[in-house]
Amino acid sequence: MLTGTNLIYTKKFNLRVVHEVIRVYGPLSRADIARHTQLTGQTISNLVRELLDLQLVREGGRRSEGRGAPSTTLSLNPDGAYAVGLDLDRDHLTAVLVDLAGNVRHRIHTELDAPSPTETLELMSDSVATLIKRQRIRRDQVSGLGVGVPGPMHQTEDGKDYLVNPKAFPGWHDIPLATWLREKLRMPVFLENNATAAAIGEHWYGAGQQIGTFFYIYFGSGLGGGLVMDGRPYEGFTGNAGEIGYLPTVLAGTGPSANGKDPSHVGLHFNMPLLYEQLRQDGTEARTLEDLDALLVAGHPRLLRWMDNASDHLTGLVLAVEYLLDPEAICFGGRLSDRILGGLMDRVARQLPTRRIGGKVTAPHHLLATAGVDAAALGVATLPMYEIFAPAPQVLLKQRRNPRTAGSAMPKAVGR
Repeated sequence: MLTGTNLIYTKKFNLRVVHEVIRVYGPLSRADIARHTQLTGQTISNLVRELLDLQLVREGGRRSEGRGAPSTTLSLNPDGAYAVGLDLDRDHLTAVLVDLAGNVRHRIHTELDAPSPTETLELMSDSVATLIKRQRIRRDQVSGLGVGVPGPMHQTEDGKDYLVNPKAFPGWHDIPLATWLREKLRMPVFLENNATAAAIGEHWYGAGQQIGTFFYIYFGSGLGGGLVMDGRPYEGFTGNAGEIGYLPTVLAGTGPSANGKDPSHVGLHFNMPLLYEQLRQDGTEARTLEDLDALLVAGHPRLLRWMDNASDHLTGLVLAVEYLLDPEAICFGGRLSDRILGGLMDRVARQLPTRRIGGKVTAPHHLLATAGVDAAALGVATLPMYEIFAPAPQVLLKQRRNPRTAGSAMPKAVGR
């Protein structure tokens, strides 16, 4: 069904466009913004006045642009809005408070061991309250809460909400985490798989700002992926696009899955609990990602064998993404250290020339993600900002519904 628009929605879209241009390219004069957006000077003046009233941008110094009086420049106001991101996995909860410019104002990290839903809800609520209190901001200055969980996720029968994957969290069957948090905290809550969230964060604040289409390979407790197409996240029909870790294993001799029931799939070769168990069997105790980084520095033979095996499978995935999606870039990131990620990328780069089909004249760039080990937490913190401020085409539609969150709109003045 095609949905119409009207001048109200056009104005909202243009307001987001101007805000985005200032965010990405600022500081800019009003004339600069007009050139970037191809909007009239009067329209720019009206929209900038509204953004200033909302305290989302601020005026800075004056800059000479040839003849006439110097122009006042405009830049993003970092204190114009805040958001909280919670990255949940079986072994940790990382909470961050970010400002409108993507700066982390405060961070809380908690190690976990398969927590119950009730324990997790209380820990999340306490973490949000602590972040707000320590930063000394008002609750109404927080645009929303983003929550990242391992995929794939499942929709409720009515299609209005998403549930946490019970395979990733045993005992979490039919747990509407986002609804619980929304009711408890009284703020918009965005639930997303951590790989897609990391891709959105990289597009919004990181290396993906200038890249229209890229695929993000995410390393967490397992392996996932997120896709940005033409500057917008692509989630697929059920919200689970990019789940490369569940692709069947095609290499001979790879063995059955970890639980002996599901078919063998590539993600098992990136499963961190399995790696820790293998290291323990070799007499090496490792419990954290920092431990793995130290083992790589020491040249631990078991870890090096794991990297060789993982990169073999990773090369196949990179080629699948390359041929199927034809992205401009492939980004490698997640909770592994930059040293380990760099080692995997180097191994993949060495294998690609011998495994790529001849005759292909172009290939995507490979990039190391910029967010580090907090990629998912920063990514989900981006979600409220993205929903409110991104100049996405659906803003022009009269009827919009995002089943992953309560509705959000351009906020009233929230800056300090």
